[in-house]
Amino acid sequence: MSVKGLVITIGLLLVVSVSADMVNTLVTTNTHRGRWWLTEVLYRRTWRFLRAVGNWLPTVAAREAVLGFFAPVSVLLLLIAWVVQQVVGFGLIWWGIGAVGQDATLIDSIYYSGVVYLTLGFGELVPSSIVPRLGALVEAFSGVLTTAMVIGYLPSLYGAYSQREQKLMTLDDGREERISPTNLLMSRAPTAEVDDVLRFFEGWEEWVANVIETHTTFPMLKLFRSKHSGQNWVTALGVVTDAALQCQLIHGARDRAPYWLLRRSIHLFDELTEGVDLSDYRRRLDAFYEEDRDEAGQVLFRTLYQQLENHGFELVSLEEGRQETRQLRRRYDAQMEYLIDELQAPRGFWGHKVGIRNMRQTRQARQLAEDIATPREDLTGPEAGDDSRRGL
Repeated sequence: MSVKGLVITIGLLLVVSVSADMVNTLVTTNTHRGRWWLTEVLYRRTWRFLRAVGNWLPTVAAREAVLGFFAPVSVLLLLIAWVVQQVVGFGLIWWGIGAVGQDATLIDSIYYSGVVYLTLGFGELVPSSIVPRLGALVEAFSGVLTTAMVIGYLPSLYGAYSQREQKLMTLDDGREERISPTNLLMSRAPTAEVDDVLRFFEGWEEWVANVIETHTTFPMLKLFRSKHSGQNWVTALGVVTDAALQCQLIHGARDRAPYWLLRRSIHLFDELTEGVDLSDYRRRLDAFYEEDRDEAGQVLFRTLYQQLENHGFELVSLEEGRQETRQLRRRYDAQMEYLIDELQAPRGFWGHKVGIRNMRQTRQARQLAEDIATPREDLTGPEAGDDSRRGL
């Protein structure tokens, strides 16, 4: 193969591959992403670099500022990368076939490609025959189509982000501290009414189903961070899922709305970690569960159990609940820990700082407020340290 033939082949590969990547990212919703797609390489490499930079920053606020900056800017970077690859690819093709004359250099051909792609039409370089003229129309259409698809993509992307974040604003247990699954359950059912629990989880099951749909359709959406300090969609998912797990201890809530939320959450965790090697996380968690057989782990679970029982919930037997909840949590614990680390999410979800703590109107609710204001160990939420998983 001649040099020009090789250059034409490389140019065609660049154009075809970037076109396939664009369709895979912006149009189709069920195509599995290849490891070497441009979009995958761009996000994987730049995110790892920024994550490493964030780890070196002295404060959490500085790290969040850097990581929060990445996702919106990455959309612009992705558009630039697509444009550059297409312009260079077409430029190689034009040079290989002598589209603007046999005396044109490779730089001239790439410049001509950029003029055509961006529909600038300066006119100092023109195609020399019918084939390059038709090719120029194809390239100009590619440029217009790329811009149009990205512009059309943005409202859907940011609409999904806004919908996800709106629900997070309702995740609150009445305090301005870290939200635990147990306190969340008690605050949402102040009189231990199971119907209150069911209504709460019905709403959050819809949220999880929406996240499954949007975050598999728009994979970069998982990198968009919350605007509010101490909050992240992954840790919110962990808190709500662990709260649903604790509902498996409660008569009347078992195998109902909390159970269905658990199923949706496990599906989501599996989707977002598909193809990821979780063996290291699994080994560490196995070691945790081995240690959890000791007396300290049993005491922590009994404490959780007694909190729910003292609140007024009717519970299954202690040992039955312990075994069942542990088995269910093993279905998603490694996936959740991986996502928290991969996305550099805060270890916990904090209540909203509104300047008013524990506002309640009824006598029963005021009693609950006094109860949950007392600091407790969070026995199941995604918190740093060993005790975060010992409860189950």
